[in-house]
Amino acid sequence: MYNISIILEDSAQADALKWITTTYVPSIPTQHNPQLLNLLDSPHEGHTYSLQLKFDKRPTLENFKTEYLGKLQSYLATHHAERAFIFDSTMQYL
Repeated sequence: MYNISIILEDSAQADALKWITTTYVPSIPTQHNPQLLNLLDSPHEGHTYSLQLKFDKRPTLENFKTEYLGKLQSYLATHHAERAFIFDSTMQYL
């Protein structure tokens, strides 16, 4: 499981979330089963979202990072500099 946490300040939330839901998530191949969740009890100020994706093999994940993660980073840096932050993590089911 691959998780991208997205933290948005109030001033960036509406515009960034619209782009994420209408442009970014639909561009992700459905085989990765993208799921966007709203963190209800986030320790961060603003709004925190979790985009979860499934990968069977590590090379497929690395290809995703190369092809798709940069698009999210670029959009947020260009349109919401210092008002939107992401961090990613890779997890394994037990």
